[in-house]
Amino acid sequence: MLDALKLSQQIDGAYDVFARYGRPLFLDASPLRDPKLLLNQLSSKPLRLLDARDVQEYALAALTTVGTIEDYKHFLPRLLELATEPGAVEPQMIALKLEMAAWRTWPKNEQRSLEEIFIHACTDAFKRHTDDVLAGDWLVSLAILNIDPSGLRTDVLASNDDCCGLQVAHLLVSSCLFESDPSERGYWEDVPETTMKETRSWLLSEETRSLLLSVSLRIRSKDSWLLEKAMARREELVRERLH
Repeated sequence: MLDALKLSQQIDGAYDVFARYGRPLFLDASPLRDPKLLLNQLSSKPLRLLDARDVQEYALAALTTVGTIEDYKHFLPRLLELATEPGAVEPQMIALKLEMAAWRTWPKNEQRSLEEIFIHACTDAFKRHTDDVLAGDWLVSLAILNIDPSGLRTDVLASNDDCCGLQVAHLLVSSCLFESDPSERGYWEDVPETTMKETRSWLLSEETRSLLLSVSLRIRSKDSWLLEKAMARREELVRERLH
């Protein structure tokens, strides 16, 4: 609950930080798109009331075939807010857009606001059930943005929290970051190899095994299959590393 409150406060702060970027009066767009229609859709409601349907096309096309960095900064707080809601906007897509926009050259207060939101969103996601949100989406976003997750990873393994255990289990079972071919790693393809190695070592650590085992002893039967599968997958991956 505290993590969710911190995240909400950080998003509120982002609206203030990026408030100086006004709503665009027109959108520079590819001829294959209808910029007037798209802008009308984005202008149909106050920024904080735009829903996933209103921003979906823009969230995908921004900076590649639609709009400028200044335009994106205007909509960015709402995109981030929607990314914290299930099935709305992918945080990984926002991370890729930020990299495209060279966000590390932005004013320090904007960089700091984004770092805090991604860290708190990832922390909050690890404390929620996998049916509601997948922490891996935020973890790979941190990796794409080269935001250090080491403190977060330590806290997750030390938490002995059921949801943290399920989120780690889901990462082990479904994550493509263990694929040898980079083209098969999904969003992890855009992550530096050193970060990949650190994340793999974290997932295969003895601390991870201890968390999964501890949670499996008390978890409800509905989720026990995920923990069992994750522990088996971890053992398989550890054996592969030793050979």
